[in-house]
Amino acid sequence: MRHLRLKLLAVSIASVTAAVSANDAQVRLDNLVISASGFEQKITDAPASISVVTREELEQKNFSNLAEALRDVEGVDVLGNTGKTGGLNISIRGMPSDYTLILIDGRRQGAAGNITPNGFGEMSTSFIPPVNAIERIEVIRGPMSTLYGSDAIGGVVNIITRKVGNEWTGSLTQEFTFQEENEFGDNRKTSFYTSGPLIEDRLGLTLRGSYFERDEYNLTAQGVGGQEILLNSRGQSKVEAEIYTFGGRLDLIAHENHDLWFDFDISRQTYDNGTPDNRKLSANDTPTNWRGYADELRHDRDQFSIGHTSRVGAGTWESSLMHNQTETIGRTIPGNPNNPTNTGIPGKNVADPRELESTNLIFDTKYMQAIGDRHFFTVGGQYWKAEMIDGVALNKFKQDDWSLFAENEWAVTDDLMLTLGARYNHNEFFGGHITPRAYAVYSLDQNWTVKGGVSTGYKTPNIDALYDGVNGITAQGATATVGNPGLDPEKSINGELGVYFQQDNGFSANATLFQSRIKDRFSSTTRYNCNYTGATNPINPPPADCYNLVGFDNQRNVGWTENLNKARSEGLELAARIPLAPAWNLSVNYTYTETEIEDETGQVVGELSDTPRHLANARLSWQATPQANLWLSASYRGESRRFNTLPAEGTDNRALYDALGDIKAYALLDLGGSYQLTRNLRLSGTVENLLNKDFRAYKAYECSTGTCYGSEYSHQTQSTKGAVLDGRRLWLSANLSF
Repeated sequence: MRHLRLKLLAVSIASVTAAVSANDAQVRLDNLVISASGFEQKITDAPASISVVTREELEQKNFSNLAEALRDVEGVDVLGNTGKTGGLNISIRGMPSDYTLILIDGRRQGAAGNITPNGFGEMSTSFIPPVNAIERIEVIRGPMSTLYGSDAIGGVVNIITRKVGNEWTGSLTQEFTFQEENEFGDNRKTSFYTSGPLIEDRLGLTLRGSYFERDEYNLTAQGVGGQEILLNSRGQSKVEAEIYTFGGRLDLIAHENHDLWFDFDISRQTYDNGTPDNRKLSANDTPTNWRGYADELRHDRDQFSIGHTSRVGAGTWESSLMHNQTETIGRTIPGNPNNPTNTGIPGKNVADPRELESTNLIFDTKYMQAIGDRHFFTVGGQYWKAEMIDGVALNKFKQDDWSLFAENEWAVTDDLMLTLGARYNHNEFFGGHITPRAYAVYSLDQNWTVKGGVSTGYKTPNIDALYDGVNGITAQGATATVGNPGLDPEKSINGELGVYFQQDNGFSANATLFQSRIKDRFSSTTRYNCNYTGATNPINPPPADCYNLVGFDNQRNVGWTENLNKARSEGLELAARIPLAPAWNLSVNYTYTETEIEDETGQVVGELSDTPRHLANARLSWQATPQANLWLSASYRGESRRFNTLPAEGTDNRALYDALGDIKAYALLDLGGSYQLTRNLRLSGTVENLLNKDFRAYKAYECSTGTCYGSEYSHQTQSTKGAVLDGRRLWLSANLSF
């Protein structure tokens, strides 16, 4: 019963983490994960496909957000599109980024509702602890975990933080990025972590923090006649930014069988938006149209959590309560300043601050216990009270959601583990729904493991999407959007089958096939405004399904969401770690992804996301001496879509597509290393984009106004597809530990 013994041991280890420091561990735990079942187990035994990025690996990476830290993980794409502030989103297995659930120590981090409208959703990946405070990051590829919710159809990213130790330790890290070309902005980052006992064997304290500063980019390209083309600052040419976070945790061993903890985290993001006649994150204001943006955009988050762990009889019971408040500051009510009261929003005038605030109160609890020799049960529940305020809506959005879950890992034989689980979710608007899953892990021998399973997903609309009235403003302040109370939840069926091989010499390899099918997919569309009085293409009489949008008589169409589409994502993930020699190691991975969307008639109308069909990564490492490590990494990203659907003949977009095609494939090389200068001081550095690949390349084509230009590696409209990556640059890091 080696599987069950490992699990029981893991629970025992987890129950005393308050007294054990990660720095004291004498055994490498890189191949142990906790996210799939709530307790530590080997990756090959876990009932899910999981990748792990360790702290040692993170400390050799240059990243300012969570997405950048996961760039080389199989099945993960972070370069499909770029947010307006220059940040990146996380797409797993071809699913859009809003199908990815981000956790910190198992606690849900996302805001309730859309408080970052119009292309600013990437801010969520910048709310992360400093690298010094992270033990590892676990990535569950696919919706294979009952514990965290069935809405994570793409997958789960769980940041596991370091636990307090039995003696004081800490570290201070200073990082610099120096660009070779002045058009790109330099950046700097300082982070710290310290942890230790206040009262021996009773009370421990952890403090953590970081500060990141980015200079403004001023990227240009050359036109046909040598004229200078300015790249758009809404994603392509990044704006000046500051991000800081400060947090702490108290761990109390109240009794030999009871632990209590309190955690807080304060985070701030600030982005420069220029001046009214030279906006950087929005279109410029005009004398008759103020777009709804201030000179500075901020995203603030305050999070407070308390938790309790108790060892009850033969089991372990864990509970936590989290209050998370996230706010966007710097958005205003758009409109004509010459008629400031005519905004269409009662009680709101042009340029009034637009509140955008989300509050989550989440209670999680679970109990884990072995039953006999062959069963390990996990049962639990979650209560989620969500509220959201948007200044363009008349009412606050509210929603209560609760769920119960149960999972049993059953050792059918010594070599076969079968996991059966289900989650019951009750939403105040949609009632109850059950999402079951089944997963099997079979050890053929000590080297070979086969595992796979089937699960179901269930994703309810955002709380603002159900509001019967105006719930947002889009198109640079020109178009109101409305909610649809008739929306149904999305449902999915997901499956995977994987084969794993590992040897005692360190060689390992795995291959996984996956597929997901979604029905009742949310699709953005428009409806005609019944009250439209404008002169551009009016319809008289209005169609029967027009929307009665009061106060926006000059707006012809209304933004609207419906359940229109089906979608499919499938592919193959390959990965291997190869010891080439005692000091040489090679890691490689490859992901093939194919997605499609069907309309209500069954016609394929496009792809599900901006993920390319082909993604590959490789890293060659050389441990030159016990103190020195060098490495060379390569990445390849295949072609990805430029447009969601093929543009119509005769349009400028079709001319652009005919001239440039989809977003171009590319490969990158990075060269780096680290050196342990003293027992307490480690230096690291990387030359990124070693061959100085230029992503500013523009190509001319003929359009309706004459000569137009399009980027080969990105496409900028309301958002940026692809990315304008930095040129060659030097990243330096110094880590002082004590």
